[in-house]
Amino acid sequence: MENSFPEHFINEVKERNEIVDVIASYVQLKSAGPSYKARCPFHNEKTPSFNVSRDKQIYKCFGCGEGGDVLNFIMKIENLEFIDAVKFLAERVNMPIETEHINKKEYDDNKRKQKYYEINKLAAQFFYSNLKFKGNPALDYLKNRGFSVKTISHFGLGYATGSWNLLIDHLANKGYTETDLELCGLIIKNKNNGYYDRFRNRVMFPIFDVRGNVVAFGGRVLDDALPKYLNSPETELFNKRKLLYNLNVARKHVVNDQIIVVEGYTDVISLYQLDIKNAVATLGTSFTKEHGQLLKRYCKEVIICFDGDAAGTSATLRGIDLLKEVELNLRIVLLPDKKDPDDYIKTYGKKSFEDLIKNAMTLIDYKIHLVKEKYNLNIPEEKIKIGKEIVKIIKEIDSSIEKEVYINKICKEIGISVEAINHELNGNKVIFKPNYDKKNSYSNKRNNNKYIKAVPIPDQKGHIIAERQLIKYMLTNPNRKEIILKSINISDFLLGEHQIIVEKLHQGNDIDLIKSSLRECKDVIDSIMAIEINHIDMTKALEQYVLNSKIYKLLYELNILQEKQKKISNNDNLRKEEVDSELLDISIKMMDINRELQKLRP
Repeated sequence: MENSFPEHFINEVKERNEIVDVIASYVQLKSAGPSYKARCPFHNEKTPSFNVSRDKQIYKCFGCGEGGDVLNFIMKIENLEFIDAVKFLAERVNMPIETEHINKKEYDDNKRKQKYYEINKLAAQFFYSNLKFKGNPALDYLKNRGFSVKTISHFGLGYATGSWNLLIDHLANKGYTETDLELCGLIIKNKNNGYYDRFRNRVMFPIFDVRGNVVAFGGRVLDDALPKYLNSPETELFNKRKLLYNLNVARKHVVNDQIIVVEGYTDVISLYQLDIKNAVATLGTSFTKEHGQLLKRYCKEVIICFDGDAAGTSATLRGIDLLKEVELNLRIVLLPDKKDPDDYIKTYGKKSFEDLIKNAMTLIDYKIHLVKEKYNLNIPEEKIKIGKEIVKIIKEIDSSIEKEVYINKICKEIGISVEAINHELNGNKVIFKPNYDKKNSYSNKRNNNKYIKAVPIPDQKGHIIAERQLIKYMLTNPNRKEIILKSINISDFLLGEHQIIVEKLHQGNDIDLIKSSLRECKDVIDSIMAIEINHIDMTKALEQYVLNSKIYKLLYELNILQEKQKKISNNDNLRKEEVDSELLDISIKMMDINRELQKLRP
């Protein structure tokens, strides 16, 4: 199997890739006795806590906890799977890839691919060297686009001259046949069985696979010839449905678990030059499912930022459905004035573009936006069409809370009542009526504890038992009391008597003194002291108690908002616009609370 490496091969790869040398190519190491230190590349820090041991061939960061051998480091820093990390390090020291049970065909395939990689690399170097010719139009074009010499060098940009055979001759002198060059997509056979260079009079963009191998090229014309952009044909190394331009770089610079998808090479390069390095581009094809699966390896959310014209909108919609299939979070950036990202950045600058990314639309918002763009709100017939299409979009939403938020928002924007949208969604059945249960309302002797009203009976009972156990533990283990008191507040306790006892525990440890000063709580304290807690892991109990306290606070806030929602809905003195506005604000707050609850409760 191609992806199965013998153990001795993996060991040899690690032996030949000395860990200090490898890591030193990514961070600046300084000698510190028998080891080396640096600022950790995996988290921000001012004081170096990243250690590398030459003797043990391991690294360890005492700040973030990352550690392991040279393979672990490459997997982390390059964002690679294990197999790809082994190949990466093997190629670094020019080791031939050795796999278990490899047959002759697999051996020949690997050898042939390595040859094609080398041909493409030499072609890229050739195109790059052509930029040095005096007065060549490609360099002028790149500089006019605002690309610096450093940027041009980083992306390996180049120039294919107007010659019909300059590349053929160059690579023939390196010992490669015309058949090899044709299979790499670099030359084309003519009617007389001769060959000519595929790329002529074009700015050249090398296309890299995820491991940094040159596998193809894109060329932009420098005159009025067509096509304006020309990509390599599909080859053994290049499948445009499975590759994204600049992913080899972007995967190392993922920000907030996001990768930005744009349409063109120059968009990616402009973003990179402004230090936005997590952008990739499709390669002359629509966004594909394979692209989505590839991105899912490196990020959790994709920001689609295609051109603002009709073609860009169409491409965005196709990409949306495919990303949903691979279960990637998705948001969309709308560029104004039908600009592409490159033009937008040149006009408005980096900060403005970053704000667009930060405020990118959700999938639902984007679909609603497209519907509103399609119709005229001032024409009654078209307003009806807007309402009906938006209802179809809202039906796609699973969460009732999110449905309510969007319904209130849309009704406010287009002037259709909440009742009408509800009716369209569910016939005569109203779906967003707050649910109140008077049985869940409680009181206790200390009425200043506001959280008690939000707690359902079964949960409250268990939480009160946990309170009693924690208080018993603090009373009987005064030396451990401070640990618990630092983790929770007095207001986190549900019962008023418990709050009073904990308040006294802040002041001292003497049980008899606490009893005498709190005569009204004497029976409660006696009852607590009779509880058996030897079987309890108090560390875990404390963690669960703190978690439950956070949940109960959120539940209380949710109940308050529900009560407020009910009062506003029943307030006949408010205008409809005021009601809709306030209900929208409340719904957004409720949605935020429910998200927090989802994080706390599996």
